[in-house]
Amino acid sequence: MQLFFNGLVTGSIIACAAVGITLVYGVLKLVNFAGGDFLTTGAYVAAWLAISGGMSMFIAVPLSMLVVVLLGITLDFLLWSKLRNRQAGQLSQFLAAVGTALILRQVLLFIFGAGVQKFPIDQTKTFKFLGLRAGIGQMSGLVFALSAIIIFAIVITRTSLGKQMRAYSDNPLLASVAGVNVSVIVIATWTINGLMGGLAGVLQGMTQGSFESQMGWSLLLPIFAAVVLGTIGDVYGALFGGLAIGLIMELSTWSGFFGGVSGAYKYLVAFIILTLVLLVKPQGLLGVKARSV
Repeated sequence: MQLFFNGLVTGSIIACAAVGITLVYGVLKLVNFAGGDFLTTGAYVAAWLAISGGMSMFIAVPLSMLVVVLLGITLDFLLWSKLRNRQAGQLSQFLAAVGTALILRQVLLFIFGAGVQKFPIDQTKTFKFLGLRAGIGQMSGLVFALSAIIIFAIVITRTSLGKQMRAYSDNPLLASVAGVNVSVIVIATWTINGLMGGLAGVLQGMTQGSFESQMGWSLLLPIFAAVVLGTIGDVYGALFGGLAIGLIMELSTWSGFFGGVSGAYKYLVAFIILTLVLLVKPQGLLGVKARSV
């Protein structure tokens, strides 16, 4: 049961990040390889505001999420919108995202240093229920990640903005002719991506107890595994894929599973799953083809 709970926490955080990644692809057709470093940015900014700025975490976290939103919108204005206007292929946009990730990681190292960062929370405080033990970081990760996922689902399915985003992702030209404001859709996409990604980065740092500049990079593999598992471009698939990947990664350490995988190799399990899905059913488990939002 403890491993199942741990997997649920990990999976919820991965699902949060995967939703943003797959939404960007579904709407803008961009494989955002810099998504992991967006997560790390959110964690760094929140920790800096809380420690150096003396802010409450309840203020620092939302502000850090807004910083990630602004980062995405700014990069789209300066880089990816220019590539789209020039009708650059997906490979060109992907390579631009890889370059952006490398630059952003170095900027974070320059600003915040290479040391390990920690949030000002009591990691020794634990909660016990149903025979399970959960740290304050884990409880925060589970509660806030699931809450964000529910809010996101409501926005996508129940609001006019969500319907316009789905229409644009299905047929950009037809949606534009029908009066959908493309600029609003682009900004909304990066806003949701930034909010979900920034929150995921903070929650991952809190769950781990500490983090450093490679945190987002190490999370990128399970995030993309979740996106592919649930069908690229399908936000509901990303939610399923994230929870599934998190549970499988944690349950793979169970001693009853051929002695259990070392915790250091959990990410290898995500890579194996990603490879198997690409070999057996590259369109993902939830669709016959890549779907849009």
